[in-house]
Amino acid sequence: MSDFKLNIEDSNLENDNNDSTEKREFLADLDIQSIARVFTNFKKENRILIIPIGFPQAGKSLLLSSLMYYSRKGEDTLFKTNLEDNFPFDKGRIAVDEMIKYFNEGKLYEATAKNTLDLIGINLEPSKNNIPNLNLAFLDLAGEDIKKIKLSEGLNFTEKISAVFNGLKIDNSPVIFTLITPYRPALLDNETLQSAHDREDTLHYDFLNYIEMNQPHLLKSSKFFVIVSQWDNNPNENEKVEDYIAEKRPSIYNYVKNKNVVWGEYSIGKLLESEINGLKIQEIVRINRDYPARYWKKLYQICTGKELDKKTWLQKLFG
Repeated sequence: MSDFKLNIEDSNLENDNNDSTEKREFLADLDIQSIARVFTNFKKENRILIIPIGFPQAGKSLLLSSLMYYSRKGEDTLFKTNLEDNFPFDKGRIAVDEMIKYFNEGKLYEATAKNTLDLIGINLEPSKNNIPNLNLAFLDLAGEDIKKIKLSEGLNFTEKISAVFNGLKIDNSPVIFTLITPYRPALLDNETLQSAHDREDTLHYDFLNYIEMNQPHLLKSSKFFVIVSQWDNNPNENEKVEDYIAEKRPSIYNYVKNKNVVWGEYSIGKLLESEINGLKIQEIVRINRDYPARYWKKLYQICTGKELDKKTWLQKLFG
């Protein structure tokens, strides 16, 4: 990994009464050239970038919290993870600690604030010795910022997000776009459920169209995860995610169906909901471990071509 020095303001060494001070800059604090430079190193580091794309109230922050919680506390015997502490991952590490703390207490992690550019470095180490380690980075972006891709919102990403893409294109670094859409979108004022489905579909379409038209180099080395969050609300246990996407998100489906795509469902667990004095209270009372386990296994498989839980013929014989 290349060295990135933090800005340090030297104290006046001639004055013993002045304490030395350090000004710490996180990734989002940098200028766009410096941000882009960070991402030029990913291919050299053999690190794959995961970009979760979820619009407001889609459950992106909760899904990311669930994945981080499981990677640390899921008691998975197939792998362990190590989190990067240093720049450019330092702010992401702070965010992960908050996510895990909230999840452990049954609280819902807050939606990602605007202008967030948190980079989480996480390295997966399989329990089996004959398969490789996997270096990953998750880029946490605000749904409100991604929504600016829509024509009516100004048809423009923030400069910082564009800088990320510009850095990645130097070496065609591998990217996995994880498109997260809720099973039942939240309704805006005077909005029908069908209109909410259409709005969610359009937002993702505009994002995909932007990538294809303005950042086509990213598609050379990218894969797509399409995940339906809040899947536990689906009363039809036999419905397949791909069929749901084809019906409810036709624009997304038509855009990615012929690309390198994985379809999946997700649930963080069971929520206890109450309304006290007009205030809606939500609490996680049953944490789901099956969905994050499946996600990590599938992510490892599509990144490495290997399987975390593949059994030998001898294990199959006596398993």
